[in-house]
Amino acid sequence: GVINSAIPFLMYAIAALWLPAGYSAILNATTPLMGALIGFSCFNERLDRRKWLGVVLGVIGISLITTTGEVSAGGHLLPGVLACLFATACYGLAGFLTRSWITHRGGLDAKLVAFGSQLGASLFLLPFFAYQLAAGPAVDWAVPTAWASVLAVGVVCTALAYLLYFRLIADIGPLRSLTVTFLIPPFGILWGALVLGETLSQGFVLGGLVVCLSVWLVTSQASTPAVQAQAQPQDPDAR
Repeated sequence: GVINSAIPFLMYAIAALWLPAGYSAILNATTPLMGALIGFSCFNERLDRRKWLGVVLGVIGISLITTTGEVSAGGHLLPGVLACLFATACYGLAGFLTRSWITHRGGLDAKLVAFGSQLGASLFLLPFFAYQLAAGPAVDWAVPTAWASVLAVGVVCTALAYLLYFRLIADIGPLRSLTVTFLIPPFGILWGALVLGETLSQGFVLGGLVVCLSVWLVTSQASTPAVQAQAQPQDPDAR
């Protein structure tokens, strides 16, 4: 819960102080890229030339996003990008830990995993919440739209989503499960443009496309020629 939810959520909240929502959405798509690097470094996962090309392209794409950022970020573009990348590294690590601690030990119901992870994340973030209440500005608790947003993000976009996510890890593995982050950039950019009035530079769009290409290279399987199975003589007794 701490690695897969609490720390990433905290990092994205920090990044949101400086970065437009579209930036965080694109950088979140680097999660499979981070997962590939962490799997290679810590979990004996193999990276072929195709995946290494994806890693290199991912670094280039992130560099394009960072160096062509909007000047309105006020000099905090790089810290915001690093916060997002730290969050995606946590996602990648958590996927392999879930496979090692749960799937390879006989499995565990996805509802239990999702509940336990969110409980752990909530307990970890509770001191930050208490500090913000004590040191931050006064909070108006009677704002229905704010409560609706909290419930939408917490229940629909997190609790229910993790029920599906942990089931995916058990069924298809961590690296392929992390490809669900492909859905985040188009929606993040769309909501940022429609709701927040954000605009994106050409350099950012180019960097985002390079990142998407790199993640596709990392997660896709190279096509291999079909092997024709040789016919085996049938055993009459097998009938």
